[in-house]
Amino acid sequence: MKSLKHSDRFPSALKQLAKLLENRGFLAADGPTEPGRILDALKKSRLSSKDFVSDSVRCKSGRTYLVARMGLKELLVCLEPSTCTDPIPVLFENARRYVLRDGQESTTVYVLPFTSDNLRRLLDEVLPEAGPRNLGSTPRLGLGVRMLFTLPVLLKALRQIRAISDFQLSAGREFSLSEVVTSPPGRYPEWLGHTGLDAATIYGTIAKECFKSGLPVYGTEIDHLIVTGRPEEAISRIRDHSSHPLAISSPTSETCLQESIKYNRKVIDEATGTGFVRGMTVDTSSLLAQELDDATKWTGSPLRDEFERQFPEEERNALLGRYRPGEPFKFQARDCDEAVQLAFSDEDVMRLALKFKPSLAINKELFDYMSKAMKGKTFVFEPSLDEAPKLTTSKELLFYLAESKEMGMPASLVAPNVGFRKREDYDGDLNELRNRVRELSIIASSFGAILDFHSGSDKSPQVYRTVSAACHGKLKLKMSGVYQLLYFDTLASFPRRSKERQLFERIWHYTLSYAVQKAGEGDTTARRQVEQIQRKIREAGERRRGYHPNPKDDFFRYYSFIAVAAKRKNGTYLFRGSLYKLAQKRHVLKRYSQKVIHQTKAVAEALGLSGGRTLLEAVTSQ
Repeated sequence: MKSLKHSDRFPSALKQLAKLLENRGFLAADGPTEPGRILDALKKSRLSSKDFVSDSVRCKSGRTYLVARMGLKELLVCLEPSTCTDPIPVLFENARRYVLRDGQESTTVYVLPFTSDNLRRLLDEVLPEAGPRNLGSTPRLGLGVRMLFTLPVLLKALRQIRAISDFQLSAGREFSLSEVVTSPPGRYPEWLGHTGLDAATIYGTIAKECFKSGLPVYGTEIDHLIVTGRPEEAISRIRDHSSHPLAISSPTSETCLQESIKYNRKVIDEATGTGFVRGMTVDTSSLLAQELDDATKWTGSPLRDEFERQFPEEERNALLGRYRPGEPFKFQARDCDEAVQLAFSDEDVMRLALKFKPSLAINKELFDYMSKAMKGKTFVFEPSLDEAPKLTTSKELLFYLAESKEMGMPASLVAPNVGFRKREDYDGDLNELRNRVRELSIIASSFGAILDFHSGSDKSPQVYRTVSAACHGKLKLKMSGVYQLLYFDTLASFPRRSKERQLFERIWHYTLSYAVQKAGEGDTTARRQVEQIQRKIREAGERRRGYHPNPKDDFFRYYSFIAVAAKRKNGTYLFRGSLYKLAQKRHVLKRYSQKVIHQTKAVAEALGLSGGRTLLEAVTSQ
């Protein structure tokens, strides 16, 4: 135990804070303290708010918990008045202690480093309500944090618009295993784990920043656990740690599938090991037997023979019985008079059962693995069909959700393919979109689920309003890549020859080289976009004007994701250090923050996800 010294500024400040909290009655109530009241009290007391993260203050059972600052260090603090008789939480038993005396009264202050592990222990032991939650089917945003400096800005935006969100990154495509993130260039394809973030870093940072901000409700999710059996995909992004990645040649589809499953189990292990994960999305779109969609080929005897070959008699009878061929299902909307009626034929059931069998089986395997990894804690489960090549039909969604529930993995969210494409606005008929989404939403709601719209960035306000109206506001929409592109746009907005503009142009040229490489490997999108930019450069030269790199160039919007964690041969990052360093500059952060807040606010408002009603409902339903 350390005694208080007048020369020690930190405990002196703690003493003032403890007295302030007690005098103002903050110790009397449990839960997060209104940040405005704390800030107002600090100002009136002349106590420097720089010493404390005022939004982090939470009171429970007579004790106060908060994050404090001592120089560049952040500390987790517990203030315990002498009136507390309950045992101190185990977390603080070996903490540094100060005893602050004021006449006959005293306050004991316990101080620990503000680490992810200490925060997790605090949440588990004392303040579970201050950590990530299983948000179930609560309407919300889904925000990706590809670069950590974006997170505080997103939290500021959510506080302003009073909206709630999951925080997430796509497993493998946006964050990756620690062994992948730390590996030298060449061992893994450079875009695998391309943000340079592992699970401990991303989820630990999310939990700490949300605690510091006092965010009352938020979720966390492992997004897009992608399982594939296609060799060209599995070898490009998934490797068995025990093998030599670049030495594998001509693997079988089954080998790739098993490697893919093994990879995703490792992701689940690392992510759930942080203690901060409350959900997962599984994407087995590539395992769908798309050939079964051809009703002219798969009909009659060929279809029935294949059905009998893959399913034993008892399971065949159960499947056909569950969908009562010839007897229509009727789903009534809960919020209006609209209804959806669907009737299945024998052949409908057989085709759907065959098409979805591999996908459902792998979903079940990963769901069970996640259940064990969560050690009794509930989690949000979301099957994703959005990357399937065809639009998801109403019958398909009904079958998939019904079979998921039958197999013991009920979904709170589901992501159908509604026609959205990454980094592109929706260019179809909005009335058709509304009718299609409305049917899907009614079916999902009958299973206690809401629709999740992936590839949600870059859509017009009219599209957002259309899908929100179709779902009656009960939906989730994911955005991730747009925040990275907004940062590149911010850098590009600075004058020529500035450090910001020069960094953008270096990334632009690096991305172009990558797109040219992909075009040479047969990527048709890259080939089209490279030809487009080369034509622009050539035309600018003919006009005797040099072409100025533009963050809106199609190839850059599609492929610039590779830049964040691109590495030199010696293993050091090419751009990541500079990207993070510039983001700390006040003039850069201010310009970037304006863009992020504007984008988030515009989308949330168009979707009807802003305002206090949804937030209040989420809080009271937990």
